[in-house]
Amino acid sequence: MVALLVTTYRRPRLGQVAANDQVNAPYRALRINVAIDNVAGDRQHRSTSGRFSMQNHRPWAFAISVGMALAIVVTTGQAKKPGTEDEHGYRTGTIVASDANECAGVPNCFSATLPPTTVPAKGRAEMRFACPVSHPNLWGWDAAQHEHIFVQMVDVDQFTVTVEGVNASDVPGDFIVSLGCSDTPYAGSYIQKSRQLAPTAQLSKRKPAHTSRGRLTDTGNLMDTACDGVPDCQAQLQPTFAMGGWETTTKSYQCQKPYPYAWNMSYSQTGSPSVSAIGAIFGENPGTFDVLLTNWNLFATDDVTIVVACSKDNSFSGNSCGAPQSDPGCPQVPGSQHQYCSKGPVPVCFADYQERCQPSNVLYQCTIDVVIPWCQPCPGQ
Repeated sequence: MVALLVTTYRRPRLGQVAANDQVNAPYRALRINVAIDNVAGDRQHRSTSGRFSMQNHRPWAFAISVGMALAIVVTTGQAKKPGTEDEHGYRTGTIVASDANECAGVPNCFSATLPPTTVPAKGRAEMRFACPVSHPNLWGWDAAQHEHIFVQMVDVDQFTVTVEGVNASDVPGDFIVSLGCSDTPYAGSYIQKSRQLAPTAQLSKRKPAHTSRGRLTDTGNLMDTACDGVPDCQAQLQPTFAMGGWETTTKSYQCQKPYPYAWNMSYSQTGSPSVSAIGAIFGENPGTFDVLLTNWNLFATDDVTIVVACSKDNSFSGNSCGAPQSDPGCPQVPGSQHQYCSKGPVPVCFADYQERCQPSNVLYQCTIDVVIPWCQPCPGQ
């Protein structure tokens, strides 16, 4: 079961790309292990289908069609020597700097940049990275990469992240991971899941970094509008992050207690409107909001701020239940309990279950947040 949120596509403009200089960490972070495959090899992927909720179908169709055009081409072939471009239009000779988002919202952050990981032609490479002992707690990560290398998180825990690079070209390429590490245990609400760059061999070269990105739209407006139409809502402001030109990223946001259910989101950016966002909430984890963002401005970096609308009501309940109240203490419906956990370095979990009261036969949809439960009456169910 999935709910899909599509936001408006905004017309791109030309400008300059902002990127970061990779920082040499004075304390050594660890690169732990590696697994390398050929992309053509067999891998199983799960797909989820279910309920879709869409707004503005035209930008959704446009975003999906462009996303398909940017998808990784996975065909076999012999490796070529690195050059300036390949048959798919990727500029293969230059590493594109990361957006330096590893420390966004991280207290007392230490940015640890690891050595490059090489991904073979038409293959994939997986590496696990650990924060240094001085700042052992992982909060975030980002990556620099060749244009033809797609990077994605495949696993994460309190101290490490495992990142995979997938090569869309018959030219080897690299990715360089930077970790956002802290001496404070993780207490965040989001994690980056992937970064992908569009081919630019037929365009002007990506411009050098610049530091001025303008000013964000007033976040007060976001906070005011994020909860429109959402029952028992709290607007939860997320850390601001940077998005380079002509790139796509996915991020996962977890609603914070005592408003654990995700419903909607709003966002703003610096500069002229150029960032589109597609959000999805999956029935197996209704507290998590996954967002796919693309900056259509070919050569400009902008800062983006997201506000997630979180509620005490499960968005998959269909708005058929009443306002939250204390637990009536009725018998629990067998098999109705489900536990949901966040995807961050330190999972945060909550559970829901159903109770049915007699003699009224009223069903209650209940949520337990650590040790405090609340329930909603659902007449007619």
